[in-house]
Order: sequence, then structure tokens, then C-alpha cells
Amino acid sequence: MEKLKSASRQISNHILMLNRQSKSLTEDDEIKGSNLISVVLLTQNALIPTYQLPSQVMSSIPKEISREIILVHYNFPNGTGSIDKALESANDNDQNTNEKILHVKVEGDFASAVRRGIELSIGKFILVMDADHPYSKETIPELIKELIANPNFIIVVSRFVKGARVQRMPFVQSIMRKAARIIAKYGLKVKNVEDPMSSCFAFSRHVVKDIRFEGKGKEALLEILVKVNNNKNNNVIVKEIPIKQQGTLFTKKINLNRIWNYSKAVWDLYRYGKTSKRLNEQDITEQKRHRSILFLSKAGRFFTVGASGLIVNYTASFLLTTLMPNIWYIYATLFGIIISITSNFLLNKIWTFEDRDFSPKHFLRQYSLFMALCTLGAVIQLSLVFVFVEYSHIQYAVSLIMAVAIASLSNFLLNKKITFGEKIWE
Repeated sequence: MEKLKSASRQISNHILMLNRQSKSLTEDDEIKGSNLISVVLLTQNALIPTYQLPSQVMSSIPKEISREIILVHYNFPNGTGSIDKALESANDNDQNTNEKILHVKVEGDFASAVRRGIELSIGKFILVMDADHPYSKETIPELIKELIANPNFIIVVSRFVKGARVQRMPFVQSIMRKAARIIAKYGLKVKNVEDPMSSCFAFSRHVVKDIRFEGKGKEALLEILVKVNNNKNNNVIVKEIPIKQQGTLFTKKINLNRIWNYSKAVWDLYRYGKTSKRLNEQDITEQKRHRSILFLSKAGRFFTVGASGLIVNYTASFLLTTLMPNIWYIYATLFGIIISITSNFLLNKIWTFEDRDFSPKHFLRQYSLFMALCTLGAVIQLSLVFVFVEYSHIQYAVSLIMAVAIASLSNFLLNKKITFGEKIWE
């Protein structure tokens, strides 16, 4: 028994170390790779939740799915020895079973407990549930079914969608909840969910891996939704399933402390949205500047290679006529053109566009396209010279410069897009 306790403590310590200092939902590949469902249960009771018992939750998950339960006890006063004793007893009992249930104590509010539970979880899928609320026994299986079917979604158990069955609510409390939803929808731009204050939701770890979850106050889901919406790399869809509550007639009362915490959370998230928007705008500006520099850099390399092609063309033609005095000069010139086009292609592939794929099929396809576009560039140049001189009556020297500039630019853009498969402006 003592060895079993020691091993269990070592495992718990390892889990704690994985994300101990992180405020993001995940930063560790070991955590992301674990293919199981982590259920984070939140309770304000010392030993067991009011409604969602860990054993009942465990039994409601399909047997073929790997699972773990992290029961987080939160919002206790400091130095509560009886609570520590109860948790120690609960952990001892859990070690005698094959079910993985971890009890954790957090001195903070609901969102702090959610954050701690997520930090300790190792599953690919995470299900968060307030264990002191009376959800029906179908809730967890339905959440898991929707999550597995839609791994890129956030699944929310909602009180405000069709089919929801909720407890009777006093008029004042109903008005306050509606006001909170309106504030979230229009003040925080959370328009893709009807119940952003739900305390039962699920998601895949990768969906929220890029956000920084602070876990302050009560509004855990609202914080996640705001930060996911403000993350330019995310395009997350929220799917809501109707709640089917059972048990008591009235919901928990909303007191002044709850109103204050909600107001503070909204203000913090509103400021976060403004800051995030400003940073995104700065990031977009920086990206545009980077693309401009990259485009001009590649254009400069392309034209430098083109200039080197003139030298290669002349050198190859001259050497061939020197080595073979009887060769027709047209053949020598044609040989020089082919050699210069080939050297231009290789330099542009390796240096300008940094393409390292030399597989025969890919190489021959690119080389053929490059030859064809160079021929097209020559046709464009000749055509423009003719038009400028004959129809626009521009001097030949000026016409030649204009035609070379236009043909060279078109040659660069066409090869960039068609031959090497890059976007024009990058």
C-alpha cells in the first residue's frame, strides 16, 4: 500500500510539473499527444460534489473511451484543516480502484479552478462541468459524442437554445441573466453563442492552445470565447446543445459579489480585446512590410540572375565559335541562349525562390515552364518595341528600354506564380 501511495504521488508530481508555470492552456507536446478525455469537475464541497459524483461521471463515459477525472475543490478559506484531511482520505480511497480520479484543492473562484484542472489534465479532449449543478445523466455522453464528431468545435451545454429544460428562475434573476448575455454579445463581440456564461462545456486541446487563459473570477467559458475570437489564427465554431436540468426548483441566487465579479471580468476582457486588436493591427502592418521586403528581394535576385545570363550567353557563344571555328554563328548564338536560360533557371530555382525539390518530374516540369515563359517574354519584348516605334513613334533606344523593363517584370511575375508556385506579393 505504501509503495502504491508513493507511486501515485510521483505521477501527480509529474503531472504538476508539465504546465506548472504556464498560463496558457497547453504548451507541451506530451500533453497534446495523449488521446483520452479529461473531465474537470468543479465543486465547492470538501469531499464530494452536490450532484455530479465522480463515480457517476466515470460510468457515464462510454467504456471504449479512455478517461480521467480531475475533481477540483475551490473557493475555500485558507488553513481549513478538515478539508485537507477529507481530500487526503478521498485520494487514498481512489488509489484502491482502477479509476483515475485526482482530487485538487484551489483557493480561488470557479475560473481559477477550471484553469488548474486544465493544467493538470493530460487528455486530448477536455470536458469542464460544475459538479454542483443538476445536469441530466445524458449530458456527458451527448457532450462527448458531439466533441468527437466535431473536434474543431467548442461544445457548450446551453440554457438558451431550443429544447433546453431549465429550472424555474425568479424574474429579477432572469432579467439580470439576459442583461449579462447582451453585454457579452455586443460589448465583447461574443455573437456565436447564446449561453457564454455556461458552466458546462467541452473542447479539444488544440482548439485553444494559442490563447493565454488567466482563470480569474467566475466566467471561465466567457474568457475562453473572447480570447479565441480575438486570436487571428483561430476560426473556432461553437455548437450548443440544450441543457436538461433536474433536481431543485430554483437556481443559485445571484448576489452582489457575483455581479461585481462578472462586471470585473467583462471589463478585463474588453480591455484584452482592445489590446489584442491593436496588436493584430501592428502584426498585419509588420506582415505587409515583410512581404514588401521579400518581394523586392526576390525581384532583385531575379534581375541579378538575368544580368548574369547575358554574361553566360555571350561567354558560351564566344567559346563555342572559338573551339569550333567552322560552326554557323546562328547555332553558336542559339547554344548560348539555351545555356544562359538553363543557368538562369538553376540560379532562380536555388537562390531566388529557394526551391530544393530536384525530383526528375518536378524539375523537368519547372524547366519546361521556365523555357516557355522566357520565350513568351521575348515575344512580348519584340511586340512592344514594334508597337512603340511604329505606332507611338517613340525613339528605338527609349522603346527598347521600356520593352525590356515590361517584359522582364512580366517574366519575373509569371515565373514566380506559374513556374515556382508562389503568391505574387510575398
